[in-house]
Amino acid sequence: MKIVGITGPSGSGKSMLAAALAARGYLHADADAIYHALLRTSAPMRAELVAAFGDDILTDGQIDRRALAAKVFGKKSKKPLLRLNKITHKYVCRACIKEIRAAVDAGAKGILLDAPLLIEARLDRLCDLVVCVTAPTDMRARRIAARDGISARDALFRIHAQPDDAFYRKKCGYILCNDGDPAKIEVAAREIDFLLSEEHA
Repeated sequence: MKIVGITGPSGSGKSMLAAALAARGYLHADADAIYHALLRTSAPMRAELVAAFGDDILTDGQIDRRALAAKVFGKKSKKPLLRLNKITHKYVCRACIKEIRAAVDAGAKGILLDAPLLIEARLDRLCDLVVCVTAPTDMRARRIAARDGISARDALFRIHAQPDDAFYRKKCGYILCNDGDPAKIEVAAREIDFLLSEEHA
């Protein structure tokens, strides 16, 4: 079974490529979705986050994602983001490894590890191929603002808190610049599928 890592900055449209590969038979492990589920369900992770950022990130006993984001983004220092990642990485990584094992047990063709922090969490070491999806900054800001219901200004704060494109390009085996053209995404999915095929090997 092949493991494909998909990473890149927030708002680059990684899910678009993941959907095209899923249509070719790959299972999809979405680290963002796993993280959001853990915010709701993992009492140990919630306790660590409250200890680090204060109980004002809670609403009715649950993590308030906007309150947590306000503590992490929009600051001059990157220390809050590093603290968040240090806490959450281990929980998300464990869940991703469970997804991989389940895919192996199911006899899947392959699995996509769709994770913005794939490299930082060292999940790239598990992958047969690591794919970077990038996009123009203004397009990313619009996507983040629409997805998360925040202002364009706050979206830019999030973008500037993350590594730049050069960080991903140095560490990935395949690069896709996603300007939203479905044809380019389909071409990329076909090429990636071929790179992982026995025919190519």
